[in-house]
Amino acid sequence: MITIEEFEDIVVRILKRDISTNKDQKKAIFSKPNQSLFIVAGPGSGKTTVMVLKILKFIFVDDINPTEILSTTFTRKAADELYSRVLSWGDEIKNELLLKYDNLYQEIAKIDFNQINIGTIDSVAEELLRTHRDPGTNLPVVIESFVANSAMIHSGLFKNDRYLNKDLQEYLGRFRNGNKLSNPSKMSELILELKDRIYFDQIDFKQLYENASSKGEKEALDAIKDYINDLKSRNIIDFPMLESEFLKRLKNNKLDIFLNDIKILLIDEYQDTNLIQENIYFTIAKSAIKNKGSITVVGDDDQSLYRFRGATVDLFTNFKKRANNALGIEIEEINLQTNYRSTPNIINHCNHFVELDNKYQTARVKEKPIIIASNSKGESIPVLGMFRPSTKILAKDLAKLFNNLISKNEVNLKVKRVINSQKRLNDDSLENIDKINENITLKLDDEHGSPSDIAVLTYSPKEVNKGSRTFTYFLRKQLEEKNKIGVFNPRGQVLNEIRDVSIFCGLMLECIDPNGEYQKGIKKIPALAKRNMRKWRAAANEFIETSPEPHTPIPLKEFVESWQVRHPIGHNKWPETASLMELAYKLITWIEELQDDVEGIVYLEAITKTITQTGFFNKYSANIHFDENEKNSIEEALWNIFIPIATGGVEIDENLLETLPEDRINIMSIHQSKGLEFPLVVVDVGSKFETNTKSNQILRFPKYKNDNDSLEDRIRNFSSLNKIERPREDKAFDDLTRLYFVAFSRAEDVLLLIGLSPSIDGYMTKDTHKTIPNIALGWSRDEEFIGFDEIYMI
Repeated sequence: MITIEEFEDIVVRILKRDISTNKDQKKAIFSKPNQSLFIVAGPGSGKTTVMVLKILKFIFVDDINPTEILSTTFTRKAADELYSRVLSWGDEIKNELLLKYDNLYQEIAKIDFNQINIGTIDSVAEELLRTHRDPGTNLPVVIESFVANSAMIHSGLFKNDRYLNKDLQEYLGRFRNGNKLSNPSKMSELILELKDRIYFDQIDFKQLYENASSKGEKEALDAIKDYINDLKSRNIIDFPMLESEFLKRLKNNKLDIFLNDIKILLIDEYQDTNLIQENIYFTIAKSAIKNKGSITVVGDDDQSLYRFRGATVDLFTNFKKRANNALGIEIEEINLQTNYRSTPNIINHCNHFVELDNKYQTARVKEKPIIIASNSKGESIPVLGMFRPSTKILAKDLAKLFNNLISKNEVNLKVKRVINSQKRLNDDSLENIDKINENITLKLDDEHGSPSDIAVLTYSPKEVNKGSRTFTYFLRKQLEEKNKIGVFNPRGQVLNEIRDVSIFCGLMLECIDPNGEYQKGIKKIPALAKRNMRKWRAAANEFIETSPEPHTPIPLKEFVESWQVRHPIGHNKWPETASLMELAYKLITWIEELQDDVEGIVYLEAITKTITQTGFFNKYSANIHFDENEKNSIEEALWNIFIPIATGGVEIDENLLETLPEDRINIMSIHQSKGLEFPLVVVDVGSKFETNTKSNQILRFPKYKNDNDSLEDRIRNFSSLNKIERPREDKAFDDLTRLYFVAFSRAEDVLLLIGLSPSIDGYMTKDTHKTIPNIALGWSRDEEFIGFDEIYMI
């Protein structure tokens, strides 16, 4: 249609994307349609720009039809961003060409970017299975992962009281610190992980069952069988089952209409791919290559975070070899190393951090280049540190800093430069450098500071852990109560312990089962569920009696009592059945926090999604019957909705957190921050560490007595991947390195590391000075402190 030169001119002139000066981006974008690529994209390197322009180049230069292109990425948000940018930039290019080329008007005008297939692998699978399903059949309902936990509790554990089986509890406990696991929700999570790995690693279930190592393992596998059979009997599947069905249909020629058209396959975030997904992609790629097309994968092994979900980074680092073996093609490697996001000081810190541990280098892409800074960033603030004696003081000082930045837009700080000991030993001039104080100025924005410019990243955002308040609890308290700054941390609290959630669930229980009359008749309800449901009811009754009535047609007390006596308000007849969803939305009227507060909305959506999706595998479909089935329908709701919530089986799903509020400081897990960027990033590297104890080693410096009892390795024995040769301890160190690399590389302008003083200075026990080894603070796994070139302490 047009030449490469014309396309490049439009990209630079109209889209304002200077691809001409970045030879690596240009090479990736302008590759031929039949050239398969392995693109290693460092953080902030413009990979989305490359993918979008590559797609548009295929269309405008190579005359590839939009229907012949498939592009996948890891999250729905990333897929939406990719799709949105293709539409936006594609239309800009179309409009420019329509004005310039009268002879190509009809050809250009008919281009429909909506025909490009862009999504996550699961959304693509779901859409293709729906479009190409067999005549007279319905696509199974696909349940979210947090609902799958409720389904496993219902079908796999509560069935035949399996959750009370001592062999099963002991077997699952082997993978969680060696102690028996008795909480049904935690048991369910682990059995689901086992089930997911069976699918992800393409395990022969029958072979695994026949070679079960214990009675407990057989019980776990029986629970999986019951879960799968129960879901299938109701025409329901979860995401791993969806991918399995997708691969099966691809292999059995059920999707040949799609495969015959496909020419271009682009895959983002390939470092978090698993074996079943690789098989799916290679099956599609065979057709694309046959159609004179290609496969391109994009990712970064240093940002692979999802091994705990079955991802296998080796599929990325060995992609060229594996693709050559499976597809018979040569893959060209391109490294996108120019970072457009962060300042030179932040980039230098990331480079130093990821290269300080020699053993980690063997787990990376071979001969991987360092990240380099673009010329677009101006003044570079040094990497900062804030370490205090206690979490309360740390939270107070950090909140004060945030308040000054937001209210005044800038703050002047006195800082002390820190040079690591090895560098000081090699340079006599640095002997007294720690005594030198300097002044720096922090700014959020040229015009104004916004709370959403700030993100606090931590290993876990939980505000209470095993009954103890954490740093994030004290930080929220300081920000909201002392500084009047909003916080967004919906995963900071356990869902079933949140006050408004307790009231909401308690009101629902009091409506459908007044005073727990039916609940009292159920034997073997887990003690945790009994305790929490009792608390919910008490909170609800107190709320009914003490809360002021909002502007509603009837008082809350009257509404609840009408349900309790099954007597309608007004002259209507009491219905034969009532929807729990309708009840939920009516009760929300009286709980303002669940209506108006951004965190409350997330909590509400988690509960209502649980009600809706569990209805798919319930006999009474989340309805209460007021006839001879009343007892059974209420008991079903208790077992499948309220007991899972009460035992922690329902958590805040990451998909509910894709939109961040503009007026709040974000506190989130490092995993949640993947794909995001912020002007000021605070990384908690040590608020949990006062001493060097075994209980917190896994969070900073993992040590294992042996390599036994790894669920991953147990399953891999039956997979074509085989057991990973890398020791369990090294894999854990690799995971932590990648985790903190992701955290550090989210920062645009300012990176601040925080923690307790002993993390830096160590601590005394009697007459002995002890240190706290920590990967995030410059320790190698050989327990050698290497440190960073320089950090400025606030």
